[in-house]
Amino acid sequence: MKTYLHAALAALLALTCAASRAADQLAPDLGEKIVKLPVTLPDGSRQSMTLTVFRPSQPGPHPLALISHGRSPSKDERAKLPRQRQETAARYFVRKGFVVLVPTRIGYGDSAARLDPENMGACQHPNYRSALTPQINEIQAALDYGRKLPDVDPSRIVLMGVSVGGMGVVAAAAHNPPGVVTTINFAGGHGGNPQAHGGAPCDPEQLRRAYAEFGQHARMPMLWLYARNDSFFGPAYSQAWAKAYRDAGGKLDFRLLPPYSDDGHKLYSQGTDIWMPQVDAYLAKFGFKTPGTVARPSPSGYADLQDKARVPFVNQAAKQSGYNAFLRGPLPRAFAVSRNGRWGYAYGPDATNHALDICRRGNEQPCALYAVDRDVVWHP
Repeated sequence: MKTYLHAALAALLALTCAASRAADQLAPDLGEKIVKLPVTLPDGSRQSMTLTVFRPSQPGPHPLALISHGRSPSKDERAKLPRQRQETAARYFVRKGFVVLVPTRIGYGDSAARLDPENMGACQHPNYRSALTPQINEIQAALDYGRKLPDVDPSRIVLMGVSVGGMGVVAAAAHNPPGVVTTINFAGGHGGNPQAHGGAPCDPEQLRRAYAEFGQHARMPMLWLYARNDSFFGPAYSQAWAKAYRDAGGKLDFRLLPPYSDDGHKLYSQGTDIWMPQVDAYLAKFGFKTPGTVARPSPSGYADLQDKARVPFVNQAAKQSGYNAFLRGPLPRAFAVSRNGRWGYAYGPDATNHALDICRRGNEQPCALYAVDRDVVWHP
């Protein structure tokens, strides 16, 4: 089995850096496993929700993080959604010492053909309350499961979500789940459709009232991250929602970030170099001080990037396979080495940290970055 990382393509609904080490997509270095969790929907029906669990290799007790995915406006896209792993964000939290839960909610993937409990109705008259209730129930079911894990500290829980999942964790936090100390919302909202009505969600006033209600009830502080060029929820709306939340009594650190790439809604999936340091600093206020990311090193001038002979420690076969694959890979990319000959490469979001993760698998020796993007960063 190959031990290096293959293609990693960022997508809004799933951060899926896929390692070829396991054909079923399980990452052994993350202690990844799949759980089928029974959940009750608002109509009283019982369904089975797929829950992916990641955990650190160190002994616990660990804090717990839950990540809630977004929602495509397209039924076909929702049906195509694979099991949600959110691997880049999951790795970030595992590096910080968290056990991580990633639900694939009912109405996505295999279950999309049978039912859509999160359907908001027509854009002219959406019902956001009924659309959010199933997600709240599923988040609560996942938290109930996570609190009972023997290596989890149930008093130190973080909720995080993106897009519809971002609004979902804010809504769930308004119920003040036991042990949740903070909630992080990336570009949260509902009723967005960039093709049909770019930047302007359906019935934004109803959304404003919903956020005000959440702010009235939630007791824990929150961090909200939006970009100015979000194609689903333009800045006028995110700012209005933040004001409504605060005015109702909610404790909120709201950050409207500069435009990101061609669409600020991609900040979570592609802009890890922007949000990970900010989330690191924010979570440190709650005692989660272990860094989840490393800064990109500056070029060292040690060698030319194409000069495979200068790559230290690794054998010739590894240089021909792994380092050549790194050189062929798209940006962003990274290659890491260890004094005992172990190595790892990755490309895609968070490539520097992911390459180090690959190198460290079952490795008692430390790993360091040799090259990042087009630069050698190694210092002998």
